[in-house]
Amino acid sequence: MLSIKKMKKTEVDILFDIALRAFQPDYDKYGVYPPLIRLKKKKFLPPRFFGKTIFVDDEIIGGAFVVALFSKGEIGAIFLDPQQQHKGYGIQAMTMIEELYPSVMRWKLETPAESYGLHRFYESLGYVKTNEKEDSGSGMKGFVYEKTLGEI
Repeated sequence: MLSIKKMKKTEVDILFDIALRAFQPDYDKYGVYPPLIRLKKKKFLPPRFFGKTIFVDDEIIGGAFVVALFSKGEIGAIFLDPQQQHKGYGIQAMTMIEELYPSVMRWKLETPAESYGLHRFYESLGYVKTNEKEDSGSGMKGFVYEKTLGEI
């Protein structure tokens, strides 16, 4: 059974390794990991305060960084171990994150422009592409997706 809990300090090393594996295809394609990964210090950029750990039963399978303020929320990153992908856990995790913050009426996230599978995934959950961005350092292009649940 899938569950999401507040990220603990003792879980960071495991989650960091999972994030590296999950984002390896992006690194292979663009030559960079998402900004949340700090390789030299082997830590995440967002404070652990915003971190969530995703479990199946008692096994850590992924994580997420979520910021919610009043009626707006942003999923800074969500990642699953590649061995756990395509099993329905991503849909469950996204739904559970939204349910954890019932006051959030508009969700926002970003994803690489060429990650077509992720585009389909987010669109299947009701997210709509609202903007395009380009990282000035890497040249990587990304899409901004938003989902509105009610009036803000």
